[in-house]
Amino acid sequence: MLFADEPTGALDSLNGERVMELLTDAARSTNAAVVLVTHEARVAAYSDREIVVRDGKSRDMERVV
Repeated sequence: MLFADEPTGALDSLNGERVMELLTDAARSTNAAVVLVTHEARVAAYSDREIVVRDGKSRDMERVV
């Protein structure tokens, strides 16, 4: 399991995409789960499952992959 808190927060969009591709490839090749925190929709789009926390409440935004 890999935990990542805002892994692309300080990066430009190109390098942010590279980091997300590396995380995605590493997770798939090792069958690992990634728990990622982000405020960016483009980063969240890489996930298979998204849980949104707003006003102290969580909402599951599960995607079918």
